Amino acid sequence: MDILTAREPVRVWPLLMERLTADLPGDLAVLIDLDWEAGTGRALTGAPDWLHEAPLDALIHSHMRVHPLLRHYAQTADRTPLTLDDVASDDWWDSEAYWAGKEAIGIDRQIALPLRSEPGRFRGVIMSREGVGYASADLEYAALARSLLDTVDVHAAMMRTVDSDITPREMAVLVLLAEGLTARAIGSRLGIKERTVVKHKENVYRKLSANDRVTAIGKARRLGLLTEPPDSG
Repeated sequence: MDILTAREPVRVWPLLMERLTADLPGDLAVLIDLDWEAGTGRALTGAPDWLHEAPLDALIHSHMRVHPLLRHYAQTADRTPLTLDDVASDDWWDSEAYWAGKEAIGIDRQIALPLRSEPGRFRGVIMSREGVGYASADLEYAALARSLLDTVDVHAAMMRTVDSDITPREMAVLVLLAEGLTARAIGSRLGIKERTVVKHKENVYRKLSANDRVTAIGKARRLGLLTEPPDSG
């Protein structure tokens, strides 16, 4: 709820990074955006705070094409969370790229939580921890968290670019409406009264010029306020 109600988009991803590193757990987490065709990439944010002093952009620029996880996602349509051990060959552990990352930021065992992105691009969270590899339970958590990452990404983009007077709390209600929750269930999730949820819902409908849930959700998706539902096929 801190994420959904954050008033500054710059705080959304750091909050999520803190939660991810605590839940999986991990020593660090970095949100990465790269263009494989152009050979460019950058770290958008990360946790803990000392990562902001690390040469992340230089590491990505120098080694993105040989990093097993980055190469896998950029060259395929796969968006399944994977560990470095799932895709790395034996040569990786002796490579210059591996040792450069390990020396700079302690890269060792890693897991990737990929976001939706265009072909030839990779946007997602790379997490690392020292020594202990990520297990099947970690992958199960990562798979559940991945849909949240996409929602948060759209939410942060909406806060930056969409000229809308929908408040953060109304946005939280809208996201949960799109998940099919009732007003009572939304109130329970957000820790507010059902009648307060109804008031927020009425405000959302008015601001989107909608008279019902389906219309409001459809307009919100067209505006980029909500992600499109995954294809059933």
